Amino acid sequence: MVMSEFEQKYIEIGDQLVTSDAVVKGSMFGAKCLKIGKKAFAMYHRGSMVFKLPTDNGAAALEGAGMFEPAPGKKMNGWIQVPPQHADKWEALSSDALNYVRSLNE
Repeated sequence: MVMSEFEQKYIEIGDQLVTSDAVVKGSMFGAKCLKIGKKAFAMYHRGSMVFKLPTDNGAAALEGAGMFEPAPGKKMNGWIQVPPQHADKWEALSSDALNYVRSLNE
């Protein structure tokens, strides 16, 4: 199976966080995700990255980004879907999401 450049980017981000921050890879809604402890903070879903972020993060203001909706009409509060045109921001947003979810668990 051929991987898109965006899925490859997700994997590279995950591999880096697994070695540097005790992050584990898992799945959520049938999508690949990254977790700290048992809590997901980022996932790759249908070509986009989805991040658990505080509402004031600003990621939702990116063009094409918005609240994650895993199924029509089922929006997930606190989860922002960021499309691949912003893949250059995925690494920073992954770190922001990791730090945010880690702070919720303290």
